[in-house]
Amino acid sequence: MTIRFRRFIFWVFAAFFIIASIIISFLAQGYGFDFNFFRIVKTGGIFIKTSQSGAKIYINDKFIKETEGLLNYSRLVSGLVPGRYNVFVYKEGYYPWNKTIEVKSGLVAEIDYLLLFPLKFQKVKVADELISNVKFSAQDGPASGWKVATSSAEIISPDKNKKLYISNNKILIEYLKDEKEEPVKKIGETELISEYEPPIKFLDWLGDSEHIVWFSNNELSIAERDNYGGKRNIIKFYLNIASPVYFDRENSDFYFFENAGKKEILYKINLEI
Repeated sequence: MTIRFRRFIFWVFAAFFIIASIIISFLAQGYGFDFNFFRIVKTGGIFIKTSQSGAKIYINDKFIKETEGLLNYSRLVSGLVPGRYNVFVYKEGYYPWNKTIEVKSGLVAEIDYLLLFPLKFQKVKVADELISNVKFSAQDGPASGWKVATSSAEIISPDKNKKLYISNNKILIEYLKDEKEEPVKKIGETELISEYEPPIKFLDWLGDSEHIVWFSNNELSIAERDNYGGKRNIIKFYLNIASPVYFDRENSDFYFFENAGKKEILYKINLEI
């Protein structure tokens, strides 16, 4: 092996080392290569916090990781070049969640209100004897601790930032304050959540101020507030129940009557996830 060839090998390895060091340095500082436009860009990420541990996260149909944690169940997916990503979250026994999320350069898109609802809620009998629904009637005011169903009132969200109401068989939100996080909403802006088949027997917020629950046409529906990526996830449960229905928002308990012969039995399902 000649001296000239040895020098050539040395400089090849030296160049490779320098290039590799630069690449590693760029990656460490959060840069990546965008193959769509053949350029180096500042990467971003997606932070996902769910109501369930062990929920599988797929991005663009590729499995990434599962949510985990002690006090909350979350995952950060980093190193994503700017662009739009199809995010799919799934756990066996629960409705899947899916949306298109935009990742911006150097920023992390936060999904910190992702609730995974079970395919079937557990119905719990509260009382197995005759109960007069007059006790729970709204005519003389609600009993202590109960939130009475309504189809006419304007319902303020727990965070006091939004107003929920219905008009012409449509469920609508009006924003009382600016929502600075994605998707951005301005004060006074209204948004259509869903249309329903009348009559509506119940309408309210869940405690997180990011989900709306209503009952109409024997269906209990739960919808996300936002339509990030042009999609709003809505799930429905069929319940053949008798009026009236009630919701204890503080404990996320949905109460309803079922006919059993000459009796009306009181049941509840817990919507807290």
